[in-house]
Amino acid sequence: MWHSIDRGQSGITRIAGICGILIPVVIFTCLGLSIASAPWFTWTQHALSDLGIYENTEVLFNYGMIIGGFLTLIFSLGLIKILSNKTGGYILAFSAVALIGIGLFPETIFALHFFTSASFFVLLTIAFLIIGITIKQNSFERGIGVSAFVLALVAIGSTVTLFHVDGIAIAEALSCFPAFIWFQIVGIKMTRVQG
Repeated sequence: MWHSIDRGQSGITRIAGICGILIPVVIFTCLGLSIASAPWFTWTQHALSDLGIYENTEVLFNYGMIIGGFLTLIFSLGLIKILSNKTGGYILAFSAVALIGIGLFPETIFALHFFTSASFFVLLTIAFLIIGITIKQNSFERGIGVSAFVLALVAIGSTVTLFHVDGIAIAEALSCFPAFIWFQIVGIKMTRVQG
């Protein structure tokens, strides 16, 4: 697979890989600082988006989602260049736009926030399912495909928590936190592309 990437594409792929590496750093840092600044926040009673509407947490949370979304978009565009079947990469790019929307449209703008938030989680899961079921025989795609498929199943399984707690923060974390780590691992591999 790597031999088919020309020098220009390998530069783009490396930049996208660096963005993949930075995604969990940015999002986990902003979320962690937001949660640390919100003594009222509980995983069983709230949604992560609740952090985007209070004065002491809204800037960190919303800008974290916006920056994380832009990094994910760039990562997705690089992933599209190296996947044999590009459909999952395109859907991942749409989920990145939805992640940006989560930060742009906080819960106070309920309709837009609900649409972007739901779109992010659904599109992320669909992207991972497609990347997982369209894996090819080369070792790179097989490795990221199998792990993407497992993460999609984890995201789907996380909905079980919705029946046991009032808030959705746990389901949100289970469905997207492992994905952010996947972005980082794949990003590291993308930075090693040979031109």
